Amino acid sequence: MKRILLTLSAAVLLSAEVIDKIVATVNDIPVTSYEVAKLAKNLKISDSKALGFILDQKLIQSEIKKRGIEADDFEIENAMEKIAKQNGLSLLEFKNILMQKAQYDKLRKKIKEDLLKEKLFNQIVQTKLNISEEEIKNYYDNHKNDFKTFKTIQITKYSANNKKILNEIKKNPLSNTNVQTSTQNYTFDKLPIGLVFLFKQTKQGEFTPIINDALGYSMYYVEKKEGETYIPFGKVKTAIANKLAAQKREMILKEYFNKLKNRAYIKFY
Repeated sequence: MKRILLTLSAAVLLSAEVIDKIVATVNDIPVTSYEVAKLAKNLKISDSKALGFILDQKLIQSEIKKRGIEADDFEIENAMEKIAKQNGLSLLEFKNILMQKAQYDKLRKKIKEDLLKEKLFNQIVQTKLNISEEEIKNYYDNHKNDFKTFKTIQITKYSANNKKILNEIKKNPLSNTNVQTSTQNYTFDKLPIGLVFLFKQTKQGEFTPIINDALGYSMYYVEKKEGETYIPFGKVKTAIANKLAAQKREMILKEYFNKLKNRAYIKFY
């Protein structure tokens, strides 16, 4: 049964000073006034917008439960380890920091929620997400300027084991000597495609964002760019396919959840 219009009584209830009451249910999953008020405050949005956002999240929870989707401790630990590595920490170091800040359980819960959502989304799109060679080539031909880049480039690479050092150098390149530097000249076709796009987006005379790599942290200063050319289709084919897949994925999910919302039993109190 479709009951998705916010009734006058629900609106009055949301605006009233109520400590904590159930204001709605989505397929029998409750939404409380405390949840609404907390989200509205955190995001600085109206109660009605906060309620709409929470209803969408509860709908996702309902679908996860219906499909019997699970995320185990091993998956959560793997996800946590990836976050630790991105911050230059071991898993144990990362856990200790989280525990000291009383954030460990909160992050585990968030990671589990994200894993469950991703599994649900993958189930929804897996049979519909097909990107043809023709679609990829058409995108390349119709967005040619997106793939215009330099012919040659001169860059200086800065490497350090501490992100703070590189941030200080961004403010003043002579501020710290505890960093390794090397200056090189490249033609665009001798660089990994990821670096080509990174340098393409960075203006001459500016630093790139800081990158977390296997040996620590790095950033590049673009000394000089010369010439113009187009990145060949073969080098960007995968990147285009990923972009089109992300766009199509979002469209499929939006359509799916719009239909799901129309079928859901949403009741306001």
